[in-house]
Amino acid sequence: MFATERVRLRPPTPDDAPDLFRLHSDPELHLITDDEPFLPHHVGQVRARLEKRAAEQPEAGAPVSLLAETVADGTFLGTGVLWGINTFDGLAHLGITLLPEARGQGHGTEVIRLLCRYGFRNRNLRRLEIETLAGNTAMRRTAERCGFVHEGTLRERGYDGDGFVDMALYGLLRRDWTP
Repeated sequence: MFATERVRLRPPTPDDAPDLFRLHSDPELHLITDDEPFLPHHVGQVRARLEKRAAEQPEAGAPVSLLAETVADGTFLGTGVLWGINTFDGLAHLGITLLPEARGQGHGTEVIRLLCRYGFRNRNLRRLEIETLAGNTAMRRTAERCGFVHEGTLRERGYDGDGFVDMALYGLLRRDWTP
């Protein structure tokens, strides 16, 4: 669907259930990547959700969740998502979740750049945002590397499992985006 030389984004299929289960069944990772309570799932439930999603026509403002994998051999890396899509105001949020073994190799930067291309070119959005824990220096560096500007800090906005922590807000306007 969308690719760089190393990373490809594509819609997940029901056959991706084991990889997505592995990614989303880590309660510690869930604390820093999701704002909903962690609910343990079975791989069969993940597969059923993917089958249902594949059979439905997505709504215009529904989140777009894409699977990230290597171009070379299809190794699962994680996911990228465009969420909070507001077509009236022309904005959306980006998020990524990578397996621990996929981090620190530049894959996150490539996933964010591909999501930007999708949001600006294919969805005709004018603004993209990233919210991350203020202490998540890797994500903050990735956002800045991709051209996002730190626009502020939301005090005690997110729960990280130990307490409420600050969230850093980053924004990128289409006019400032470098494809």
